[in-house]
Amino acid sequence: MKSGNWQATVRNRAGDRYSESFPLKAQARAWGIEMETQSTRGSMRDPRAGEITFREWHDRWWDARIVEPRTLRGDASTIKNHVMPHWADWEMRAVTRMDVQSWIRSLVEKGVGAAAIKRAYNLTSSIMRAAVDDDVIALSPCRRIDLPQIAIKPPQWFTTDQAQSILDELPAPWKTMCLLGVYTGLRWGELSGLHRHRIDQRRSRLFVVEVNTKRGIKEYPKSSRSRREVPLPAHVLEALERHIYRLDRDAVVFTTELPRVS
Repeated sequence: MKSGNWQATVRNRAGDRYSESFPLKAQARAWGIEMETQSTRGSMRDPRAGEITFREWHDRWWDARIVEPRTLRGDASTIKNHVMPHWADWEMRAVTRMDVQSWIRSLVEKGVGAAAIKRAYNLTSSIMRAAVDDDVIALSPCRRIDLPQIAIKPPQWFTTDQAQSILDELPAPWKTMCLLGVYTGLRWGELSGLHRHRIDQRRSRLFVVEVNTKRGIKEYPKSSRSRREVPLPAHVLEALERHIYRLDRDAVVFTTELPRVS
């Protein structure tokens, strides 16, 4: 070539022609051999696919995702604040593993928390994996990346006296709900989504199946870890029995009656 570069050209089985230029003859030859090998295996991809920008590929990836609305909101914030400012205009094929590692280092130097960095990296890694699966790039640059360690905070627990001081200040229905939470570890959504028929009084157990969300009560989409059987201490079961004895079998255990507006 007039520029002094060497150009390699290959064709796939459909007759499509692909060319790339390199400063060294050996590089052009190696690329041509690799592309011919891919063509023989039936795995040849369009080298020009990687010219798409990170932002353009992100938009396609984002529109195809199937996740919870709450997760989408959190992911959108992370991508806006930590991912797009760095990667938006990069060509997908131009991103290397060292580029990703340098990006992580820059986030650390800016004082971004370890948990936020991990979320930003995981999202970027997902975007890159999808690009590999769609033959946009041949290999994900998100591999063997060093991330800052997330400090593990030791759990903090109420003492019996602290818990009782809170319970003593609550009216009966909320006292029962709080008592159940203290001695079972149920989350707020699990407590407020609990149904009468999920309580097994004979075996002193309850079953966590439904959860209360911003979109209403629904069954857990997850299985073994979220849906579980929880033992009830005798004094907690006794308080629950006083609370539920008038409830219908399918009723929600803890509800609030709002004042009527005339």
